[in-house]
Amino acid sequence: MDSRTQHNKINNEIISDPVLVKRALISNWAKRASRLGYSLFGVSIVAVIWGLTVDFTPGVSRIASAGLIAGCVVLAPAILVQYSVKAAVRDERERGL
Repeated sequence: MDSRTQHNKINNEIISDPVLVKRALISNWAKRASRLGYSLFGVSIVAVIWGLTVDFTPGVSRIASAGLIAGCVVLAPAILVQYSVKAAVRDERERGL
């Protein structure tokens, strides 16, 4: 059993619903994108700290700016997708599906 299947506790069987499979795939990619976005923010922070302690060159400034911009571009949609997947799961749970 992997993240694309769901275990039915009543009949003790594995259900492979295409909607659940697609939702698990989207959730997996959103988690990867959020890790990448936070990593890019980390690169930006490290570049700024490096620039403040060693030497703040134009290259360090470019790395810090690029990491910040790329992190925003990647992280914002990933967070929205994660919230939408969680909302869909919560809605199905509340409706008893």
